[in-house]
Amino acid sequence: MAKVKSTLETSRKKVAAEFVAADYDSAYFLKDPTIDSIFTSMTALAANVWALQRRADTTELLLEKHGSVTREMIENYIPTEEEQRKISDQRDTFVAEIYDPFKESGDIAYASSFHPPSLDLDESEKNKGPVAQR
Repeated sequence: MAKVKSTLETSRKKVAAEFVAADYDSAYFLKDPTIDSIFTSMTALAANVWALQRRADTTELLLEKHGSVTREMIENYIPTEEEQRKISDQRDTFVAEIYDPFKESGDIAYASSFHPPSLDLDESEKNKGPVAQR
């Protein structure tokens, strides 16, 4: 990475450390890099879903008020204080639905308590097949 030379000249002593580049594209923050990738994808998807929801809500509101709507009306719409409070509540609910499961950490592996029946059949059961005869 190239150093950027400042055009400002000063006689002050420099005490800052050199910039250290980091490889954020390869870094992961959770126990498994795959979970990081899923979390990143989910965040991007959630952002798009929220934007589409807000746009749909704005379109519906403008249609109710004016009977027709233009792209410019949607783009320039500024919600009232009451509408903004409702939007904030909806956003908080949406964020909670998406991210609250990450707050919970289980300590039991999925299906670890499930013990399927043995498929070892004794001689008397071999001809009956998997379904008990009536």
